Amino acid sequence: MKGVVVLDRDTAKTYAEWFRTLADPTRVQILNLLAVTGAPVTVGEIVEQVSVGQSTVPAHLKVLADIGFVLVEPRGNARL
Repeated sequence: MKGVVVLDRDTAKTYAEWFRTLADPTRVQILNLLAVTGAPVTVGEIVEQVSVGQSTVPAHLKVLADIGFVLVEPRGNARL
């Protein structure tokens, strides 16, 4: 097919990982909160705004950080 650009396998795998990461509504809510806030936030602030259990937020943040959607910034004893 002339003029059609087909994704290479590695790019397709990367996109699939992004979609898997975003398949969880809590992670989408967390990303939205971070985007509209535009500043580092604590787990407690995420819990207040997203209404999820405090024990689950670090796991979601790890998944988001592993894929490169969020950055973790150490600040004192906290990680923002």
